[in-house]
Amino acid sequence: MRISEKGRLWLFVGLVLIVPALLNRLVPAKSRFDAKPITRLRAKQPDLILIGDSILASRINSDLLEKELGCSVAMLWKGGAASAWWYLAFKNYVVAAGVHPKAVCIFFRDRLLTSGTLRTTGIFRRPLESAMHDHEPAVRLVLGEDRVPGTGLEKWTTLLYPWNGRRYVQHEKLSWLALRTVTKTGHGARHLERRVNDAFDVNQLRRGVTESTELAGTETAPFDADPTQNFLPHLVEVAARARIRLIFVRTKRHPGPDGRVAQSDSLVRYVAELRNWLENHHCTLIDDTENDAFTPEMFLKEKDDHLGSWAKSRSTKIYADQFRSLLLP
Repeated sequence: MRISEKGRLWLFVGLVLIVPALLNRLVPAKSRFDAKPITRLRAKQPDLILIGDSILASRINSDLLEKELGCSVAMLWKGGAASAWWYLAFKNYVVAAGVHPKAVCIFFRDRLLTSGTLRTTGIFRRPLESAMHDHEPAVRLVLGEDRVPGTGLEKWTTLLYPWNGRRYVQHEKLSWLALRTVTKTGHGARHLERRVNDAFDVNQLRRGVTESTELAGTETAPFDADPTQNFLPHLVEVAARARIRLIFVRTKRHPGPDGRVAQSDSLVRYVAELRNWLENHHCTLIDDTENDAFTPEMFLKEKDDHLGSWAKSRSTKIYADQFRSLLLP
């Protein structure tokens, strides 16, 4: 039986457009929640919990900090994480674990506490979803999760084909398949993945590059604890309900040869307003920007805010001195 031109057109539409669109409905709305941090926290019952990104990891040796403070320390960090992940890690890991630390410390840089949408899409999305439950009202409020991202053709493409908005998941699956193919086994794939991660560790990569310029968009934003725009008020509210003390640590950016960090007038105002807001909400702010103990040679390289591995022990002892009095009964 011959198919007419119109029939071939409809067959094309069905096979190429409609059927894939229907199959796309089977795509999970998000990555699976990773509950392993909850198990580790319950097993350790830490007295002090540190949350942050690779900046935190470059500054603190948790084993040494435990020895210095004489208490149990847990670190929750994710490379490239920002305020959305910090909020979810605190709410869905620390509070959900039911542990009772003396304090939880959030490590941040400059205006990142109120940069709600930073590092929430693309390659940063899966780590965010691994700490996220299906129902996250604050995430929907701040990130506008009820709205489809993009405009025009991109928006309609994502509506019809959800895989378009979750391409990063498929990229990671392909990477894992390639690792398994090369190594023949899942165990070998995990070993190779660790070796790749070590080779591309931040301390390796940052020897050839400077600090990312993606933070430039936050450099002039005024302080505003707007719960529809950032996660700071949600974080503080969750802590108040759980009766957990929050300490916010503003890490020192790479200083000049004189050991000082250049700050604009607007940033100075921002930090002053942030401090006032935090203290009015029973939180503590530690600002290391003027701390002379963090000297230029401790940093990985010029214009990079990460510390070198050679400075981690020294940095850990500096923080131990700062935390010691704060953790007294």
